[in-house]
Amino acid sequence: MLNIHARSSPSTSRSLLLLALLLVAGCRGNGGAGDPGVAKLAIVFDDTMGQASLGGEAKRGAMMAVDEVRGNFRAIYLGEKGVAADAREAADNAVIAVGFTDSDELRGALPAFAAAGTAVVVAGATDPCVARLPGGDLLRFACFSDQMQGAAMAEFAHARLGVREAVVLFDARSEFAGAVGSAFTTATRGLPDAKASVLAFSGDFAPSVAAAVAKSPQAIYVAALPQDGPLVIAALRAAGFAGPVLGPDSFDEPSVFASSVLGRVYFTTHAWLGGAGDPAVESFAARYRQRFGTEPTAFAALGYDATRVAASALARAQAAGVVSRETVARALNESGAFDGVSGRIDPSKGTEFPRKSVWIIECGSTGRALAARWEPAKVPDPACGKSVTK
Repeated sequence: MLNIHARSSPSTSRSLLLLALLLVAGCRGNGGAGDPGVAKLAIVFDDTMGQASLGGEAKRGAMMAVDEVRGNFRAIYLGEKGVAADAREAADNAVIAVGFTDSDELRGALPAFAAAGTAVVVAGATDPCVARLPGGDLLRFACFSDQMQGAAMAEFAHARLGVREAVVLFDARSEFAGAVGSAFTTATRGLPDAKASVLAFSGDFAPSVAAAVAKSPQAIYVAALPQDGPLVIAALRAAGFAGPVLGPDSFDEPSVFASSVLGRVYFTTHAWLGGAGDPAVESFAARYRQRFGTEPTAFAALGYDATRVAASALARAQAAGVVSRETVARALNESGAFDGVSGRIDPSKGTEFPRKSVWIIECGSTGRALAARWEPAKVPDPACGKSVTK
């Protein structure tokens, strides 16, 4: 403690007082795991690069949650330096993090969180194989899995669209695309009289598009990252395919559902915010429109829910009197079910991912509409370390 004597000169007293204030400000300003006053919650979403169409929405939802919760924490927003750098900064400076709309992103980030022991509430990375990597015990998922959405689309296409022959186009560079493509393929092949053939692409998708159209399938399932999905759909239409194009949650972005030239497209996603009769959902959508001037996607809902789950765990650790990465992670693991705008997040089921409803959206010349709310009868096991190649 600084002792400012009465006999000090005015200039000396002012200097010592200034030093004291700077020291106090420095202690209060670090906001890290060792600061009992202000803990940091890291928000890590890519809103400038390949995942920007999904990450930007999720970040907006997270911002709403931070403002509405008004807890005893400080949010730090990351997502412009690249996965590895953002993950290191978040893991080292926060007691808990929220983020990630893609499984490949989460894979690249997980080593930093594992090294620091920082828990992460994952908004939209859907590959369950990530949870089995070192540090996977630090993850809590707000989203359903690739197996859930792949199976839901396979059953929906079979029952509602009469699809018996499908082609799966998947991006071989992406773990996410391989996982969700594998789930759809396995589920389709398990349905009566249904067949699915698989074609991979890597960078140049034109040869695979031509080969897929040549098979004359009833539907084509495109497992691709958000920046590539609309391009592949447009190429399929240009090649003469007029049937339904099916896809995963990476299609839940404006260039797909706002376009009238991509034909009939169906995709799975995590919430339907277009008026489902749920007051909480409708209120969230109205507040989002008022703040940002656009319609929210399901990823906005996921970012919102994931941030509220993280803030709740942080509040429980603070109420217990000790805030550290360990106590916050423990509070997160011990938390019960959470009813969010994207559905019920219940960790008590014994699985890494909540078994939530899958929303299937239809897009066409008149915009987007809810096609079905689907809970698959049979969910295939994840093919970790394997890929569907034929």
